[in-house]
Amino acid sequence: MNYGAGHRRAPLFFGAGGFSLFEVLAVLVILGIMAGTATPTVGRIFDNMRFRQQVENFSAVLRYGKLVAVTRREVVALRLGEGDECVFVLSGAVEESRDCDLDEEDVLTMAPGEIFFYPQGTATPALLTFEKGERVKRIRLDLLTARPRFE
Repeated sequence: MNYGAGHRRAPLFFGAGGFSLFEVLAVLVILGIMAGTATPTVGRIFDNMRFRQQVENFSAVLRYGKLVAVTRREVVALRLGEGDECVFVLSGAVEESRDCDLDEEDVLTMAPGEIFFYPQGTATPALLTFEKGERVKRIRLDLLTARPRFE
């Protein structure tokens, strides 16, 4: 549009004064409510991830026990360590320890108290039960394949 030489254009936002304090506060309150409802969910997600990671670590120790027995061609025993700390102890030609990385309220039980891995790739059947608060996960060690299976 051509307004002519003497006509001045009005700014596009003429009369718009921005946001009022009330509008800004309302948006902040809404964002605060959304963040407050999301925070517990995010915390539970991290707890679940930690729980799954610990269960995977236990499973990895069982697979490692089988691997050591097969590669060294000797019987390897796996038992939980003594005392308050949870330590997996692999004993064969060389004794080796792996930390369980448990929190104080976590409970790990192993039945029977000692698992044997054989050079043929088999193992004594066993059941590991891991409890973290209300969550419980069981890992059963298969007799013929020595593979951990989750229940």
